[in-house]
Formats: sequence, C-alpha cells, structure tokens
Amino acid sequence: MFAIKTSLQKDDSFIWMIIGALGSVLLATLLIPLREVTSASNLAFLFLIFTIVIAELGGRPAALITAVISGISLNFFLTKPYLTLVINSRDDVIAFIALIVCGLVAAAFGKERRRWSETAFYAEERLEILSKLVDQFRRNLPLDQILGELRQRFELGAIVLRDEKEHILASAPAGIMPITPETQLHPATLFPSNETRLWLGEKGFRLPKGGGRLSLKTDRASISIDLWEAGPEGIGLEKSRTLAIAALILVLELSSRK
Repeated sequence: MFAIKTSLQKDDSFIWMIIGALGSVLLATLLIPLREVTSASNLAFLFLIFTIVIAELGGRPAALITAVISGISLNFFLTKPYLTLVINSRDDVIAFIALIVCGLVAAAFGKERRRWSETAFYAEERLEILSKLVDQFRRNLPLDQILGELRQRFELGAIVLRDEKEHILASAPAGIMPITPETQLHPATLFPSNETRLWLGEKGFRLPKGGGRLSLKTDRASISIDLWEAGPEGIGLEKSRTLAIAALILVLELSSRK
C-alpha cells in the first residue's frame, strides 16, 4: 500500500496540473457570454473557487499552475481589450492581481491539507500493519506465515530469522537458504551502518545488493533478521520506519517465548 500510494500521488499530481490548466481556459471560454453583462472582478470569484477545488484535490503544484493560468485566462478572454494581455481598467487590474494572490494562498493551504492527509494515511497504515502483526502472534500463527505476510506488505524479496547460532527460525519464502548478508543495518532506519553512501530507487533508499542484517538483542535472546529487496525501486521512509518497528516486535515476541 505504501508503494501504491507513492506512485498514485505522482500520477495524480500531474493529472491535476493538466486539469487545472485546461479547466481554467475552458472556464474562461464558457464565461465569454457574461463578459458584457458583469465585470471581470465578479467573474474572478469563479476562477478562485476552481483554484481552491484544485488545491484540495491536486495539491500545491496543481493549484499554483491553476492560479497562474486562471489569471491569464481572465485577462485574455474576459477583460477589455479582449484577446490580448493588456488591461485598461483599473478595476480589472485589481481583479487580476487579487485572483493571482488568492490563488497562491489557496495553493499554500492546499499543500498543508494534503500533507496532513498523507501523514494521517501513513499513520493509519502503520497502525494497521503493526496491530495485525501483534494479533498474529497472539493467535500463535506459524512464523513462516507471519514472515510471508510481512514480506508481501513491505515488498521484500526475502526475509529470514536466525538465532544467535545462525540457525534459521523462519523464512519467507519458506525453505529459502540464502547467503548470510554481510551488511549490518541500523535498527531505527534500516540504513547500512558501515556505509557512507545510500543507493536510491524510485521510492526511496535501497537495501544492499547482497541483503542487509538487523541484529537485535534482548535480555533473553539475540535475533538476526536478514532482509533482501524485491526490486530496484527502493523503500520509502515511512515504509522503512514501519518495517523497523515490525522487526522489533518480532524479536520481543520471540524472546518472550524462550
């Protein structure tokens, strides 16, 4: 879900930019019959409403483009002299400037609404994943099954649990016998602990090519969690944080069974 969300956000932003730009021009052409009936300052309110809607649905970039194209369309189609970018009336100049300024304000607030919406989405997604993980342990589901679902949710190539003697406790896919990763991962970020560079993919940082190891200890046990990526896309920040917490839950649950 994290990966799908990130990809959709990029596509949606571009789509709403196009909708905002073309919609502003279309709105101006539809209002042409009214330009002799009322002033451009009154018609500017319709463009402002349209910009606010785009800001809410498409975010800041789309709203910025909509605000600028709306101002240009208002000027070009609805203020005298028509079909030019010249404005003769002082009131029309004020309407043009006010539309641009209000549109930019709407874009700024649209960004904040979108940011808080994304934050709420990731928090809900994280809570759902971790709650389900705890519930699976309470129901005493097989470790291989639990790891299998984590592997799918985080789009990993493989995940393996080992004890302090390097014995495999569980793995996903089941029965896999991979080479032990040499790279240690930081338990909070999953970044390589012994490397100064990070390899990035489309969605975020990438795990080491040979896999990475999380070494976690409690007063009862020492557990290693080996992770391999499924592809070159990488892992988003929220996704990696949630995976790090899930790994800690795994270790605590396994330690409590000893």
